[in-house]
Amino acid sequence: METSRPHPAADRSTHPARDPAPDLDSPPEPLAADLASRWLLDPAITFLNHGSFGAVPRDVFDAHTALRLEIERHPVECIDRQRHERLLAARSAVGAFIGARPEDLGFVTNATGGVNAVLRSLALAPGDELLTTTHVYNAVRQTMRHIADVHGAGYREVHVPLPVRSADEIVDAIMNAVTERTRLLVVDQVTSATALVLPVERIVRACAEREVDVLVDGAHGPGMVEVDLRRLGCAYYTANLHKWVCAPKGAAILWVRPDRQAAVHPNTISHFYETGFAAEFEWQGTRDLATWLTVPAAIDFMGALGWDRVRAHNHAMVTWAQRMICARWGTEPASPPDGSLLGSMVTLAAPKGLERFATSPEVLRALYHRHHVEAPVVDWDGRRWLRVSAQVYNTPGQYEHFADAVLDLARHG
Repeated sequence: METSRPHPAADRSTHPARDPAPDLDSPPEPLAADLASRWLLDPAITFLNHGSFGAVPRDVFDAHTALRLEIERHPVECIDRQRHERLLAARSAVGAFIGARPEDLGFVTNATGGVNAVLRSLALAPGDELLTTTHVYNAVRQTMRHIADVHGAGYREVHVPLPVRSADEIVDAIMNAVTERTRLLVVDQVTSATALVLPVERIVRACAEREVDVLVDGAHGPGMVEVDLRRLGCAYYTANLHKWVCAPKGAAILWVRPDRQAAVHPNTISHFYETGFAAEFEWQGTRDLATWLTVPAAIDFMGALGWDRVRAHNHAMVTWAQRMICARWGTEPASPPDGSLLGSMVTLAAPKGLERFATSPEVLRALYHRHHVEAPVVDWDGRRWLRVSAQVYNTPGQYEHFADAVLDLARHG
């Protein structure tokens, strides 16, 4: 039985796109005709929130359904006798995509689970410190606080205010905060609320010079930006595959550098405790393996469009959207207008007048129910922001509709 059948045109490359520099004042051309029809999204909704939970293409949904049916027809054969072979094939596909050996990868259900596994492995002492930034994902923040409390260690966030003018500002702010007490730095590859692509390679190198381990939270990384773990060199990396790789929900990975693997265990300890990193993560109790086994099909589906082309297209779309929307709203970009700190999402300062809504959930509900727009509204650092994502199924008119919808709410409530 095969995990997936690679598309002959699949492109698993994670090297930077070599397309010409985009026209920042014009949206990119679509990669193919009517791509939205290849997803299951409701066409009545302007869906600009791929970043929250992703969206599964029809072909990937069908592959997932077929695997679930197969497992239900032969549960012991698939879950017991074939488990190792099939999960190894799936991990090998992920490893080829992100530059990692399959034996250094373990499947988890989400990046938060990967973060938990790493943080729970640390032997912290009073006086040690866990460090991150104010852009940290809140679930990761809470996990870091909990682990620090358990060990009597410290927890600290480095404030990196918006707007950010350059990658140098980010590197300097973080490295100026690293001290001899810092046991681990947790840094986002792409921040969730603020949608910044952080210069993680530079940060990892600088921390290595100070003998500080780095956990890169790549929740939004694979599929949005280039990922090559051989080059990155961090101690730990975790990422969701249900977001920008378009795999089913519950597909994520944890990668641990070989010299750190002995201490890291799954959050659910089971039969293969202390038999090796890959073996422990391969069996975490009975669960539906179909989600993890579908990941190669998702990699191949998007790869058939060309991964370089997908990343370049989505980046060009949000770079254009940032310029267009900020001009309509009369607001300042939160990051450089050239898109140098963007991937496939952009966070935008709310226009004047939107403060008439008491809470962000009220804005979100009004956007959805009055204008049929799905986009997150975020309160961050004392201000209100809105975030839009770009996936290949999105069109320029959707961002224009979003811009007009938000202005309508700002003007009329």
